[in-house]
Amino acid sequence: MSRRVIRTYKLAVPGHLSQTCEELNRTAARIYNKTMSLVRKIHQKKGFWLSWPTADKYILRWAENIKIHVHSKQAFVQLYFQALKGYFKATKKNPDAKPPYKKKRYLPFIWKESAVKLLPDGTLRLSLGKEREPFVVQTPLKPPLRIKQTRLVFEDGYYLHLAIEVEIEEKSANSGVMAVDPGVLRPITCFDGKEVISYHGGVLSSILRYRNKRLASFQSAIAECKKGSRRYNKLVRAKKRVLRRLRNQINDIMHKITSSFIGLCLRKQIGTIVIGDVTGIRERADYSDNANQKIHQWQFRKLIEMIRYKAEQFGIEVELISEANTSKTCPVCGAKNKPNGRRYHCKTCGFEYHRDGVGAINIWKRYPGTGQVVAGLAPVRGVRFHPHLCGHGASLAPWKVA
Repeated sequence: MSRRVIRTYKLAVPGHLSQTCEELNRTAARIYNKTMSLVRKIHQKKGFWLSWPTADKYILRWAENIKIHVHSKQAFVQLYFQALKGYFKATKKNPDAKPPYKKKRYLPFIWKESAVKLLPDGTLRLSLGKEREPFVVQTPLKPPLRIKQTRLVFEDGYYLHLAIEVEIEEKSANSGVMAVDPGVLRPITCFDGKEVISYHGGVLSSILRYRNKRLASFQSAIAECKKGSRRYNKLVRAKKRVLRRLRNQINDIMHKITSSFIGLCLRKQIGTIVIGDVTGIRERADYSDNANQKIHQWQFRKLIEMIRYKAEQFGIEVELISEANTSKTCPVCGAKNKPNGRRYHCKTCGFEYHRDGVGAINIWKRYPGTGQVVAGLAPVRGVRFHPHLCGHGASLAPWKVA
């Protein structure tokens, strides 16, 4: 049995097309800004929000002389309304939230499926309308690949992000359950009913601390400069460059940790991953300044999404479950005790174990169908990060070919 999923393929754009790329991204921002201006003015004068079809009709008439594919124009209108939808959702929790208002200088240009054509020799033709020559790039891809969408993104150079639909074989259903307790110091602490495994996050924490120091240094230097001066612009560019490099390092570490974890689940024949839901923890954080900073920089949502999409490739289900009091409850007798440091000690039955391990065990116990935990558990097995941390060890044949 197989299913179809969307995967992103990154393709570098040749340098001689950079000027065209810049023009296209400026055009995308121009249409987005016009849509935003139109919707906001109507709301301020008339008191209601334009619908997407109405705004789309007006923008298409306004942009008749802009020589790009009509579906690309519609994509930029749709992009604004997606941002507006996020605003409507945010107002339910925060009445002071603001609708999208910042004008863009550049915006990734979008080609929809109807404007994309992959030729047998690997040439990718991206339509710019009837009156312009198409945007042509040579690729190692071959038909029949279905490219659902293409984005033109700037990342120290221009790249095409191709959203490709691929077919993946479903893996046979496994019955094992793996519980995950996400943490600040240890990104993943997991329990499968037999042993507790913890992934150390020391390298990740050190990069976050270094990022905070560099950011504070840049902000202090920028504050002493006149806005728009040569030194001011130089410092802003340097800050963006350093933060981008550190962001890439953080993403690399998180990808390697989550890939190694998925490999562990495959080896243990896990069919379901249960993750403790820590939504809202930032709002509840009321500790020291240092502890609050760590919690607010904790990228648990990104970690969960990485685990989710990687697990789905192998037919593993991912579910969220409440993690309330999981680090305080004794998994043997059920008594509640406040942990002292990284060690948990039950004053009622004498059970003693690692605090994050206790959280993972209690999450595993909460999932329906799992059994009881015995008191004689082996010590937590740690996994230290290193640059060549092993991945999941399984390949997706269709995507590797792509």
